[in-house]
Amino acid sequence: MPILARPAAACLLLVLTGCATTPTAPAAGGAPGASTPDETPTGSLAADGRDLSSCEDADCEIEIRAGDSFTVGRRLGIRQLAIGALGPDGARITLKGSAGKLSVQGMAGSISSNCVNDRCRDEGELVLAPGETGRINDMRLDLIHLTGDRAVLRLTPG
Repeated sequence: MPILARPAAACLLLVLTGCATTPTAPAAGGAPGASTPDETPTGSLAADGRDLSSCEDADCEIEIRAGDSFTVGRRLGIRQLAIGALGPDGARITLKGSAGKLSVQGMAGSISSNCVNDRCRDEGELVLAPGETGRINDMRLDLIHLTGDRAVLRLTPG
């Protein structure tokens, strides 16, 4: 190779090696950039997010967790819904309502009435599985999504 061509070839070699990329190590169990099982997506899948008060009119879609409790308009005969355990079989939902005005449809649904000093109230419970529809009086409940300790519950009147 001629003497003048050697510096040009060396310069070209330096430029080309500067364009190389260094591969990154793959994330645990997957390809580079894949998320790990411990990571959770930001934001909520529910239209109303974690705003439990949006359910007062029985028309909402919220993210629920075990221990959540919220009120629903009394016009439906329901005072309060509480979320019990969330498990692979579904969400356990307990409810309180007006005496004699509570009806429940869903997996493992039950109602009991209690009267103390002429003050009566109904209490009930149901288990709602993902993709299953339940009813409390004139309110429809749909468990849209369930993952680990979170679920998306949709309430619709009528």
